[in-house]
Amino acid sequence: MPVKINYHLCRGCKACYRECPADVYGWDKERDIPYTAYPDECWHCGICRMECPENAIELTLPPQGLLDLNVRFLSRLSGT
Repeated sequence: MPVKINYHLCRGCKACYRECPADVYGWDKERDIPYTAYPDECWHCGICRMECPENAIELTLPPQGLLDLNVRFLSRLSGT
């Protein structure tokens, strides 16, 4: 489930754009606002939401089964 930006609250501070470790966000230079450029790449880590001073990021977590699968996959990659 992709992140959503509430444009009624967003003030264009670029926090989500700068802080997202997965580079999910793009920047619309004409309107000076972020947009979700790569929604399927979102890790659902919540950093964008935590960093947004206006609480303009709406993050819906995927079903728990999908989260569990991600944890198992990432643990195999890291060798733990």
